[in-house]
Amino acid sequence: MNCALLGLVASTLVGWADIAVLPSKGDRTLAAWQQSIAGLDRPSERTLESLKRYDLVTRYRRDPEGTLASLERIAQQGPEAELVYALAELSWIEGRRAEGHRFGAKRGQGALHHFVDTVAYSYDYLFDPELAAGRRTIDPRYRLACDLYNGALDRLLRAAKAQDKLQPGGSIILKIGGTDHVFKLALESDSPWQPDDVHELLLASDFEVTGLDSRSRQYGLGVPMIGVRRADQSNTKQARELDKFYPPEMAFPLTAVLRPNKKLREETDPDAVRSCTIVLRDPVQSRMVGSGAEAIGLEVDLTTPLAYMWSRTDLSRYRWSGLFRPGEATGRAGLMLLRPYEPDKIPIVMVHGLASSPLAWIPMLNELLRDPRIHDRYQFLLYVYPTGVPVPIAASGLRDALRDAQKNFDVQGQTPEHEFQSMVLLGHSMGGLLSHFMSVGSGTRLWELSTDKNFDEIVGPPDVLAALKRFCFFEPLPFVKRVVFLATPHRGSDFSSRLVGRVVSRQISEPDDIHKLLAQLVKDNPDAFNARKFRHMPTSIDTLDPHSDVLQALLAMKPKEDVAFHSIIGSLGPDGVRKTTDGIVPYQSAHIEGVRSEKVVRSDHGVQKDPAAILEVRRILLEHLNPNATAASANEPPMRAR
Repeated sequence: MNCALLGLVASTLVGWADIAVLPSKGDRTLAAWQQSIAGLDRPSERTLESLKRYDLVTRYRRDPEGTLASLERIAQQGPEAELVYALAELSWIEGRRAEGHRFGAKRGQGALHHFVDTVAYSYDYLFDPELAAGRRTIDPRYRLACDLYNGALDRLLRAAKAQDKLQPGGSIILKIGGTDHVFKLALESDSPWQPDDVHELLLASDFEVTGLDSRSRQYGLGVPMIGVRRADQSNTKQARELDKFYPPEMAFPLTAVLRPNKKLREETDPDAVRSCTIVLRDPVQSRMVGSGAEAIGLEVDLTTPLAYMWSRTDLSRYRWSGLFRPGEATGRAGLMLLRPYEPDKIPIVMVHGLASSPLAWIPMLNELLRDPRIHDRYQFLLYVYPTGVPVPIAASGLRDALRDAQKNFDVQGQTPEHEFQSMVLLGHSMGGLLSHFMSVGSGTRLWELSTDKNFDEIVGPPDVLAALKRFCFFEPLPFVKRVVFLATPHRGSDFSSRLVGRVVSRQISEPDDIHKLLAQLVKDNPDAFNARKFRHMPTSIDTLDPHSDVLQALLAMKPKEDVAFHSIIGSLGPDGVRKTTDGIVPYQSAHIEGVRSEKVVRSDHGVQKDPAAILEVRRILLEHLNPNATAASANEPPMRAR
């Protein structure tokens, strides 16, 4: 298949740009926080005033180290916010001088000593309750104290990473003033991640994301990190059992926060380095540092870890092998978690479309995770599957994967209401058809498309009959409570019958197991099946023909009563709703009756990346959290919006 045809298929069916992470240029960490401390190489006016109060201006110019020691002794004698801030600022300045003023220059041991002091003094200024009277969030120094804290902690982490591997549960040893100083590195206990899950720690600011229009981040306190988990390094039986739900290499957000183990006034040795612990916070669990009135938002970067993980997968190639060589790609099919399963959160399963992969969901994921209500109450699972197989067989794979997840995560169906038992499916294009299959019962509709014989009259090997029964007979999954269709061709698409669709369909190879199953059925049951018709199984593209019997059978299947449907439909032009199309799926195919809501957005077939569609998905998910509102609107006509 030539490159031009691949490009045409990609542009029409997939609908996303390549996402990548590149090494960042310059000191992007400081640029992201605030340019002010990057150029802070002399005391500010407010700090000079503090030096003047104690007649230390001249001495500071001559002996900055002695001046800092004198200021610390004064600060230890009594709480004074201005003085503690001055110590943080001056320590930063001296640390910058010690490292040569220029970023990337060789940093001396004296720089690290000052950066430890910068973080510790900034922490005292921001959180010491005895300094509350002199601390105001409206004071520019308050924001600067956060930036000083972040900038100095970033320096310490870079120095530690250059010397040794950062490992939660272990220690960071930094040589300061000729002496080894030990800093504990701990993973916050409320995170579902375990220390053994973190095989590598990277600084998020070392990478620049391309291919995404927005960044999901929060400015605050701490240094955003990327935790990396590799399946081939799992060292416990439980971890290895769950590896089937994880990508080979996972990346997840963490934020490093340093806490002094003692207050400034509790230190007695003037030459001692402050004893500190570096804690890795899980920003999905908590986005605050401290508590009560003194709490400060955590610095968070959710986008870079997400992009880092997907930029390092082979899913971009898998979408082609899954389309053209589905038999070879079947073993890769399955659900993928983005983080450890959390029983108190509702699963959202995202199912991609034809010639696509879970990468298509990254723009939507990136946006949805910005909302604390979403990441506090939901967890995301991505389904990957070979898209060249016929829709009923692909749907059978999804059904098996969801039941396997229930067996692993919803033991005996005992999770509370609105958790696993309140699952939401998001299906784009062909993935919407697979999701539709999860909420309906087949009866005999699919079976009757192939033969007029009853199933119990068919003979054959037990494994062949079991596979056939799994494909053709099924009940709705009881834990699926809501399905969102995005650009879903319920009545097919003319794309399948166009030249490009016919050419692509001919390029799809039939899986060997399917070929053997058909041959065995025809051989054992010559009077039950049309041998010519059963010579080859229709491909996924054949199944999507507007005249497809499979699609008509699916529309005729009755959904279970407690499932809610929603439709999001793309439109390329203002031709009137009933005449519009997203370039692949016309409105008349994407529209179905009985949905709770329908929204038409200005988009091509890649509607899952459209901002208006993402906002609609968020609205639907928030509605799902309110059972009373959902029940009240069950009998109302569908909401339609443009």
